[in-house]
Amino acid sequence: MFCCGSKKKKSNAKPEEPSTNSDTHSIKKEEESQKVYVPPPAPTKPIDQEMLKQIQNINDLRNRGLYEKSVECEHDYITQLINKENMQQQFALEFKWAVNYTNHLKGKKTEIRSINNQNLLGPNQQIRSGLQQDKDYVVLNEPAWNFVMQMYGGGPEVKIMPPPKRESQAQPTSLSNTYSKPPKQPQSMIQTQTNSRFIQYKPMNQTVSVMTTPKSVDRQTSQIIEPQPRNDSAQNYRKGYQEQKRPSISSGQLPIIGLRNPRYYCYLNSALQVLLSIDSLSEGILAIQPKYGQKYLTAYQELLRTIKRTGSFSAIAAQSVWETCSGKFQFNQQQDSHEFLLFFLGKIQEELVGKYKNKQEFNSAEQAWSDYTSKNQDIIDVIFAGQSTSQSFCKSCNQVCEGYDPIWDLSLPISKSYTGIDLIDCLKSYYREEVINDTWKCDKCKKTNKSVKRKMFISQTPQYLIIQFKRFTTFPTSQKINDSISYTEKLDIQEFCSKGLQTKYKLKALITHMGQINGGHYKAYAERYDNWYLFDDETVSKINGKQLSDRSAYVLLYQKY
Repeated sequence: MFCCGSKKKKSNAKPEEPSTNSDTHSIKKEEESQKVYVPPPAPTKPIDQEMLKQIQNINDLRNRGLYEKSVECEHDYITQLINKENMQQQFALEFKWAVNYTNHLKGKKTEIRSINNQNLLGPNQQIRSGLQQDKDYVVLNEPAWNFVMQMYGGGPEVKIMPPPKRESQAQPTSLSNTYSKPPKQPQSMIQTQTNSRFIQYKPMNQTVSVMTTPKSVDRQTSQIIEPQPRNDSAQNYRKGYQEQKRPSISSGQLPIIGLRNPRYYCYLNSALQVLLSIDSLSEGILAIQPKYGQKYLTAYQELLRTIKRTGSFSAIAAQSVWETCSGKFQFNQQQDSHEFLLFFLGKIQEELVGKYKNKQEFNSAEQAWSDYTSKNQDIIDVIFAGQSTSQSFCKSCNQVCEGYDPIWDLSLPISKSYTGIDLIDCLKSYYREEVINDTWKCDKCKKTNKSVKRKMFISQTPQYLIIQFKRFTTFPTSQKINDSISYTEKLDIQEFCSKGLQTKYKLKALITHMGQINGGHYKAYAERYDNWYLFDDETVSKINGKQLSDRSAYVLLYQKY
C-alpha cells in the first residue's frame, strides 16, 4: 500500500452529504483513489551521498569529453535504482521526456531539458482527467525519481497514490516453482552486467540494438593487462579444434538427462541444456586440469562427470552449479536465462585467462583479431568468440575510421513488419547503416563532426553463434514482446559479414520463454545424437521437427557448418 505523503487541508465549506446510492458513492471513492496529485511543498530532502557521488562522476566524464562512458555509467546507475524492490512511494514522469531520456541511454545524444510535469496537472493540482499511464506518463520509484530530478532539474513532483487495498480482493498466488522471471535490466537501454567481460555496448546508436562483447574495448589509448598463465590443454585446444574435422556423433557425447527444478531453476536448467549440446565444449572443459580457486570451472566439470555416470533419460540436480552461482543468482528469486548463460561462460573464461582489457589501436581487423586470439586461447573463446567491425565516415576528410570489438553473442531488437517478425529482418535492422546526430572526432584528421554515418558488420564469425531476441523492456514501459518470431533451421549471414568468411550455420539449440514480464517459464530444445529433444526441467521428450514451430524463442544457438 502506498502512502499519500500529506494530509488534506481543512475546508470551511460544509461537507457534502454522501449519496444515498451506495454504488455511486463507491465508484466515486474508487475514482478519487486513482488520482495522481502534487503534495504541498516539503522541506528540501538531504541528497543521498552515494547518488551525489554518482552524479558527480557522470558529469565529470561528460566534462572530459567521455560521453559514451558517461552514458554507460548513467545507464548502470539508473538501472540499479529502477530495480530496487519494496519501494512504496512512486512518482509520475512526463512520457515524452521519458522517451527522450531512454534514447539518451541508448547512446543517441539528444538534448535533455529540465523535467516538465506541468501537462500532467489539472485543476486543484490533480492529474488531468483522461491521462493514461504508459501513454501520457510513466511511473518511477522514489530513488529513480530523485536521481533524474537531481541530474536534470524541473518538476513538479507528482506523487502517485494507489487505490486502497480492499479486504475482498484476492491475494496474488505465488508462481509455480518452475516459473522464472524475465531480466530486471531495461533491455531497451545499453546493458551492462556486473561481470566486466560482458559490456553490451553499441556506441552512439539510434536504435535499440545492443551487441554483447566479451571485453570493454577503448580504441583511443594503449594499455594491456597481462593474462594469467594458462593450462597447456587450453592453449592447444584452438589449434586442435580448427585442424580436425569432428564426426557427426562425437565419442564424447553425454547421456541425455533432465535437470531437477526444486525452486526457480528453469532459467538455469535451460541454459545448461544448451551448453550440454555442444560436445566440443564438454570435451574441452573436462580436458582442463583445474587450479586452486577455479570454482566455476570445477563446478561445471563436476556436473559433466555426474552426467557421465547417469543413465540416459533420468534426472539429476545441477547442485554444483547452483551452489557456485548462488552469490549472483539467488535460489529464491526468478532470473533470466540469457543473463545466466553469459555470466557462467564469462566466469569460466575469466578463471582460465584472467581479466583482460585491451586499449590498443590496430591497423586492421585481422591484426586486432590476431592479437585477441593470441591472448585468449581458452575453450570458451575458441567456441563462441567472433569479431565486429564498425566503420565511421568522416565528412571533413572523407576517410573511414574503423573500430574492432570481440563479440560473444548478438542481442537483437525485434523488428516488426506486416508479414510478421523474422530473424533475418531483425539482423537487417541491427546492421543497417545509420546517420547518428552526435559530435564525433575523427581519428585521422582530428576534426569534430556534428554527425557521423556509421556501419557495422561481422569481421570474424564464431564457431557457435548465440542470438538473443530482446523481448523484455522495463523503461519507459514494462512489457514483454510476445509476438511470434520465425527462424530457419539453416542460416546464412553472408550479407552481414566481410568477404571470405564461412557464414553458414545450422540450428543447434534454443531457449524459449512463456509468460509475461512478471513471470514465466523457460524451456530448451537441443539437437542430440542427430535427433531433437525438448528439455522441460526433469522432463525430456523427443520432438523431431517441432523445434521450428515454437515461435516464443528467446535465445538461439547456431553451429557453423
